[in-house]
Amino acid sequence: MYRLTKALYGLKQEPRAWNNRIDSFLHAAGFKKCASDHGLYVKTNDYGDLLILCLYVDELIFTGSNLKMIGDFKHIMMKEFEMTDLGLMSCFLGIEVIQGDDGIFVHQRKFTTEFLKKFKMEDSNPVKTPIETRIKLMKEGDG
Repeated sequence: MYRLTKALYGLKQEPRAWNNRIDSFLHAAGFKKCASDHGLYVKTNDYGDLLILCLYVDELIFTGSNLKMIGDFKHIMMKEFEMTDLGLMSCFLGIEVIQGDDGIFVHQRKFTTEFLKKFKMEDSNPVKTPIETRIKLMKEGDG
């Protein structure tokens, strides 16, 4: 563990060293990296249960079809790394998540509000379709 800490903090190689470390650990734990998205890992067991993990730098989210697999994964992660369990996801990469009995809803209200403030548009009137509804769009030149 000491070597990892020394190799990581303050050096240009920090992101690569961390990615190699977590990638090796996940492969050893039975995860397979998705070919089309290198931040997505999937693990299955003999019963067809699934554990899906999304890794972005040092943040990760995971979900699965088997609560025991999820609990076991949390346990091995906390044993191997300094990890904080934040419970149900409420925000990830700026996308806010609301989980309730009626479903899961995602939005970017905070981002949108800040964006409107930045361009002094907080008092603009909201519309469902931000374009004229009967306008005919045409290709212009080679664009």
